[in-house]
Amino acid sequence: GFGRKTSSQIVISEQEKCRKELEELKLEIQKCKFERDELYQILDLYIYDDWDLRLDVELPILQSEHERRMMSMQMMTNSKSDAMERYKELIQANSSYRIRHSQLLREQAQLKNKIQILLNEKREQLVEQTELPASSVEAKRLCQEAGMNICVPSAKQQQV
Repeated sequence: GFGRKTSSQIVISEQEKCRKELEELKLEIQKCKFERDELYQILDLYIYDDWDLRLDVELPILQSEHERRMMSMQMMTNSKSDAMERYKELIQANSSYRIRHSQLLREQAQLKNKIQILLNEKREQLVEQTELPASSVEAKRLCQEAGMNICVPSAKQQQV
């Protein structure tokens, strides 16, 4: 009976064959798991190495950008403070100008009033001046009449 196998032997050999294939597949799966784990480790190394490289390259860039933005913010803050100071100065100057303007307006009103008074006085003087020649002629005539009416004692003696 070496040449021929029985049906039970065939089933056993089939089961053995399947068991061997199963064992081989289990080994293949285990091998794939190991390869996968190894690839994950390699990937982790590459990622971390890449991160280190990225940090070495990008960190100074990011720090520089951060410093630039912080400097810009500081400049804006300073600019804002300067603008606020200038605003306060302008408000103060404006207030001074407003006060001075009010004073000048009052002085102008007073000067206009004085000018009006002076103009009125000038008119009165002009009226008086125009009246003076007429009154001076009248005064001359009155003086002459009065002079005639005055008796000089030497003249009276001559008349007598």
